[in-house]
Amino acid sequence: MTQIVLQPSADATARAHYADTISRPVVISHVYSLLSTPMIKHLEGLFPSGSVAMWGVTPGKNGVNIRKWEKVELGALVLFAANGQIFGSGVVAAKFHNRELAEHLWNFDANGMTWEYMYALDEIRDLSIPYLDFNNAVGYAPKYVIQGFSVLDETKSEAFLDAFDLRAQRIEWPPDPQEVAIAIREFEELDRRFQAVQRLEQGALREHLLQGRASGECLLCGRTFHAHFLVAGHIKKRAACTDDEKRDLQNIGMLNCKFGCDELYERGYISVDGQGTVVKSSRLVSPVEREYMNSTVLPRIVVSPSRKSYFAWHLQNQFRS
Repeated sequence: MTQIVLQPSADATARAHYADTISRPVVISHVYSLLSTPMIKHLEGLFPSGSVAMWGVTPGKNGVNIRKWEKVELGALVLFAANGQIFGSGVVAAKFHNRELAEHLWNFDANGMTWEYMYALDEIRDLSIPYLDFNNAVGYAPKYVIQGFSVLDETKSEAFLDAFDLRAQRIEWPPDPQEVAIAIREFEELDRRFQAVQRLEQGALREHLLQGRASGECLLCGRTFHAHFLVAGHIKKRAACTDDEKRDLQNIGMLNCKFGCDELYERGYISVDGQGTVVKSSRLVSPVEREYMNSTVLPRIVVSPSRKSYFAWHLQNQFRS
């Protein structure tokens, strides 16, 4: 993820919040009554220790902070700044809107607002980066002072991450399960939300397959690749899946490499039969493509019983014999 979030924390209230819910993380079991059951399971899955660092922002005047908060992506690096330096950082592991929890943790500000647009943080680090070094890295004027909650654009974010070794250790973060369920239900109903829904479902599918690992094996060639070079694809074409099959994330997905296997499978030049034999098409005419298919793609793979029907659909409907 290439995104930097700036979170100034210089006043007494912000310093108290940092001490109360980041330096001393929130014990999840202590706030069960303020969390939904799916969110409890989600947070406890992300934070097996049972404690999680939390932060939040108020809606702001005319909702200005809400629009900024909505831009924050899972895996974003949050930089906490005060007194001329960036003093800490954390990686966004979860986002949620919870007014009751924010009120419980932080009460209200002088304008009667609470910090209800929240996020959970992992990989908390103590830093000491002067504003001047930050400004030089992202291209700001030397005397620029970090003020106001904001999200940097990709160019500035990438420039900072290139200058400082602070990239997140984990590659993928699972989305909120409630958001995933809602997104999948609405996928066919709201075309205008297509890209947002696709990111949520893809994130959930990749989480099932990668479990946060930075690398994984391509199912069709057996080689290990960095997660960036693996596609979390549907064994059975998504458009042909029933609603229950779309939600069967444990079995409907597989990891394929971008170096050939994903394209060959998606275009129907290879498929898999019920015994796990990789069936290869005779329609490829390029010697280079045929060499890859015949020498790199495995002759057999292990197919679990719960995946056989999905592979059978692909063999019958997409394979180019």
